[in-house]
Amino acid sequence: MANFKRLLLILTTALLGCSENDETEFFANIPEKERQQFAYQDIHQLSLTLSKLTKDIDETGFSPILKCAFHLEDNQHGPWPQAWVAFNISVLVSNVEITSIKRAGVLQGHSMDIQFQHELPKFGVKPESIKINIKPIAWMPSYPLIIINNETVAQ
Repeated sequence: MANFKRLLLILTTALLGCSENDETEFFANIPEKERQQFAYQDIHQLSLTLSKLTKDIDETGFSPILKCAFHLEDNQHGPWPQAWVAFNISVLVSNVEITSIKRAGVLQGHSMDIQFQHELPKFGVKPESIKINIKPIAWMPSYPLIIINNETVAQ
């Protein structure tokens, strides 16, 4: 995986070096050097809405388990119907963080459903005392992939 990341970085750098500088490039403008920040164009922004959050607690086993599900959706239905999205899920019980889960998935048709489960520290925890925080990490567009089987084409 580390070699893949290095190769991806080298290829990306090479492709960016070959491109022409134009207003339609990835960065809309580059501010003064002392700020060291980049300004992105609107097309590079993605806003997802969290909905349908369910929290169920299963106390039938030796340890209570939180079963959680939620729905993320791009309500603006921007130019990216498919995107790879990475985010961090924090689970808090009585305002104390018990876990932080990194998740990534593919947004299909401007939406995605997420499910996860995690052991709780004790029995008797009520779903109302559990808070779920989702913080974005990154996203990138993904495009449809078509694979043609040569054996069926030859027939």
